[in-house]
Amino acid sequence: MPPFGSLVPLKRKIEDSDLSSRKRTSFGQQGTGTGPQHWMIQWRNPQSRKHKTWEGDGVLVTDATGKGTVFDSENKVIGGGKLDFPLHEGKNMNIGGKEIELDCQISRNEYMSGTCFGRAPSTTAQPAVVSTSRQPKFVPPKMSGPAAASSTVVTSKPTLLKTGSTSNIPQLDKRVVQPPSKHHWTANWRKQQTRKHKTWDGDGYVSWINGQLRMATEDGKLMGTTNWKEGELYSGLRIFIGGKEIELDASVPASQVPSLKGSKDSLSQPEELDPPSEPSKPVASIAATSFYSVVKAKPKPKGPLHDPDAPGAVVMKPPTPGHIQRYNKNNFPVVPVVVDPILAKRMRGHQVDGVSFMYECVMGLRRHEGNGCILADEMGLGKTMQTIALIWTMLRQNPYSGAGPIAKKVLIVCPVSLITNWKSEFHKWLGKDRLGITVVNTEKVNIDQFFYNKTQQVLIIGYERLRTVIDKVSTSVPPIDLIICDEGHRLKSANNKTTQMFQGFRTRRRIILSGTPIQNDLSEFHSMAEFCNPGLLDDYQNFRKVFEIPILKSRAPEATPKEIELGEARTEQLLQVANSFVIRREASLLKKHLPPKHEYVLFVTPTKLQLSMFSSILRPEQIDNLTQGSTAESLALINTLTKISNSPILLKATADRMKATSGDRGASMERSGIRDALSMLPKSSEIFDMTLSGKLTVLEKMLKDIRHNTDEKCVLVSHYTSTLNILEAFCQKKGYSFYRLDGQTPQQKRQEYVNAFNKSTQRGGFIFLLSSKAGGVGINLIGGSRLFLIDSDWNPSHDLQAMARCHRDGQKRHVFIYRLVTAGTIDEKIFQRQITKLGLSASLIGSDGNASKSDSFSKKDLRDIFRINPNTSCNTHDLLDCTCNSSTGRSTVVAPVPRLEDSKQRTAELKGFQSASSVLPEDLDSDYMEKKKAGLASLSEWKHIDCLHATAADLVFDDVIQGVLPEASSKYTSYANTEGESRAERLLRATDISNIQEMDKTLTVADVPGGTISFIFEKSTEDDVPNDEAEDEGVVE
Repeated sequence: MPPFGSLVPLKRKIEDSDLSSRKRTSFGQQGTGTGPQHWMIQWRNPQSRKHKTWEGDGVLVTDATGKGTVFDSENKVIGGGKLDFPLHEGKNMNIGGKEIELDCQISRNEYMSGTCFGRAPSTTAQPAVVSTSRQPKFVPPKMSGPAAASSTVVTSKPTLLKTGSTSNIPQLDKRVVQPPSKHHWTANWRKQQTRKHKTWDGDGYVSWINGQLRMATEDGKLMGTTNWKEGELYSGLRIFIGGKEIELDASVPASQVPSLKGSKDSLSQPEELDPPSEPSKPVASIAATSFYSVVKAKPKPKGPLHDPDAPGAVVMKPPTPGHIQRYNKNNFPVVPVVVDPILAKRMRGHQVDGVSFMYECVMGLRRHEGNGCILADEMGLGKTMQTIALIWTMLRQNPYSGAGPIAKKVLIVCPVSLITNWKSEFHKWLGKDRLGITVVNTEKVNIDQFFYNKTQQVLIIGYERLRTVIDKVSTSVPPIDLIICDEGHRLKSANNKTTQMFQGFRTRRRIILSGTPIQNDLSEFHSMAEFCNPGLLDDYQNFRKVFEIPILKSRAPEATPKEIELGEARTEQLLQVANSFVIRREASLLKKHLPPKHEYVLFVTPTKLQLSMFSSILRPEQIDNLTQGSTAESLALINTLTKISNSPILLKATADRMKATSGDRGASMERSGIRDALSMLPKSSEIFDMTLSGKLTVLEKMLKDIRHNTDEKCVLVSHYTSTLNILEAFCQKKGYSFYRLDGQTPQQKRQEYVNAFNKSTQRGGFIFLLSSKAGGVGINLIGGSRLFLIDSDWNPSHDLQAMARCHRDGQKRHVFIYRLVTAGTIDEKIFQRQITKLGLSASLIGSDGNASKSDSFSKKDLRDIFRINPNTSCNTHDLLDCTCNSSTGRSTVVAPVPRLEDSKQRTAELKGFQSASSVLPEDLDSDYMEKKKAGLASLSEWKHIDCLHATAADLVFDDVIQGVLPEASSKYTSYANTEGESRAERLLRATDISNIQEMDKTLTVADVPGGTISFIFEKSTEDDVPNDEAEDEGVVE
């Protein structure tokens, strides 16, 4: 195979109408297999598509043996094999795995010269004729000037190529050839392409004038220019002009070249009319840089982010010299850390103190060793807002300028019902664009994007979901810099799964948010302290030995003076440590910011049906067995009695469940007395029947009064979904509009219901049914102003959280909270136990002077739980042994907190061996009663109202309660001031003899039906409750 010159790529396909005029002349007879032949062909790999296309052009060379070889356009062998003769134009065949179609036969000389492969045999200029095979017939535009300059553009005489002779191929002597001053060509152009099979984008004209190439479109638009000193132009030459790839087609006269748009000069004007080209100026060199290099940000000024001297600026505590020496190894400048004014101007005084306290703790600026703290403010003081202010400050600032922010990634763990609320609070205080928040409220959320995305800085996730991804979150890069645990009393046990999952975190900065940090005992406090500041209180065994046991012994009724002294000393020592990382403020701080709050504990007499069921279940012999038996049976009975206190209709559901789960169905129900109790239930009872329960009877009356006489809305809270079912059926029967939120409510619907209730009128949403376990924490129900707690929980924190849903920021009305308690039943025992537990919490982290000094739980307490007192209006008040003045409702002498000195001294004298006859029963009973009174001592701060007395209506501030008091109060004419009545007239009416007689009248429990309010504990945030001036509307002006 002869050597060939440099290759030229294939030209564009021609129009179908020009095929016949472009075909080459056949040389001799078409292939008959008698000798070597050369054919131009098209080839492709086998295709199965319907509309097949050719992949390229090539050459087929045959020999005398009847075999052929296929070359592609680059003169590479792509196949070969035996041929099917005779050969003729248009014949299709397969050879060497390729499909080919014969185009036309060529001569051996044309094959040997390389022209069949697209090579130019000569650099001599081609005749100046327009190739009709290249483009549609050209219609020259009107010229702006004379076009008779064609004689001046062709400087070399064209030489026609004689077919079949290689000796006539002219050769160019580069040493003597001089480029013409002007030359014009038709050309094809395209943008630069990376595809394998490239296509042309359009046609144009290229003019070579005074060493410069100019490219223009068919419309005369200039596309680009470039200098050309590489030699003469020829057809098929490829060059780049103006960033576009150009292939010259054929030389044309100047008369066919259009003039440039917007210019009087055309590309073909004489040389003397063209302005001389200016020599190109050297371009200054630019240093090479990476396309992906990061633009360096301008250095920020080394100063505080916000002005610390501005009015109202909240400035954090500066680092101490020891802190600087420990954490500022690179000697960065120390600058003030200032809370963003957007938040600072909206914060109250106690919130500023809270943010400063938390900042000092997490930065290690407090006395204790560690970087954690507990924010234990009571509900409604804005713990969420304080936390957001701290997070925003740590994400943007650092006391050491240039060291980057204190934190880059923050983790907030909360109950699943509060996830959306946290997001809403961030948007409320900071807007939606300042901070990137990843909310994990569904399984579809990919947590990885939080760690890979620098713009996402806060991760909000539920406790349960965090356990499933704890390995990924605890070992993430970048790591979590701050952990916030909302409702952190979930960490009260060191052995539960929630607490243990945090052990894998390396994060030192940890904060617990809880309105009720201590709920039962000191072990809970140690567990939370260990989470915030590991090792601060030593391990639990040593903590129990040093603190818990001495403190508990000092609170026992039989404690000796030495034990009391030691317990008080350890309590004081523990308080000093706790005050370093625990901060707690009471809700009384909101008195000047929020409307007044009125709390009522309503003791309601049980119905005859409830008393009969209690008697059937609580037989004397069964109580003795329970006190000595298993805990499971005791808990089951407690649950049954609680449901009867709510409504006897719930006992039916309990019986159905026992039938489904118990193996000895009949024996179990017979042993528990449920079968006999169920037989007392009327057969016509319906689930919406409120008259079966004393509490629900009072609730029905009060709701009716509120609906008809006010425009307020109500929140009904219960710990049992079965109780919520009764209330829902009642609302449907009465036509009360309501919303319901419990554990079955979809997560995405919870906040929607809350917002709808808050914005609706009484007609659109009169009642909000709330499960205390599913929605009793974190949510704001400021649309309601009257909250009813239907039943109580052994854990006081659940009730406190639920009762704090309405009295919060944004509330505009007086808030009334009603706790319904069935008098003389297990309801009252649970309430008493709550008061005792709250005293334990107040004695450690509060300032309650009347805190409980007793927190043990004995068998006598257990036996007392199952005791029913049907003839008492309030067993709790009886235990207080309080000397209330019925005309004022307050104790004439406040019952002091029993110090138990006498009983302790008597107990100390009996230490050691003693005979049974020397122990007096009254001594044991008196110790027990004094212990009970000590636990309820905090109730002396409440107003006590005996509703069976005729003057009860004058002592109650709430008009709704006044409307449901016993009839004895209605017979008595109130001496409260009425509209238009003078003081003298009021005094004369009060001294009426018949009125005085009615005033002295007092009913008994036997005189009133079930469902009657028999006693009230009242407490208000107002210093003096106005009794003389009626307030029809509870709206704060």
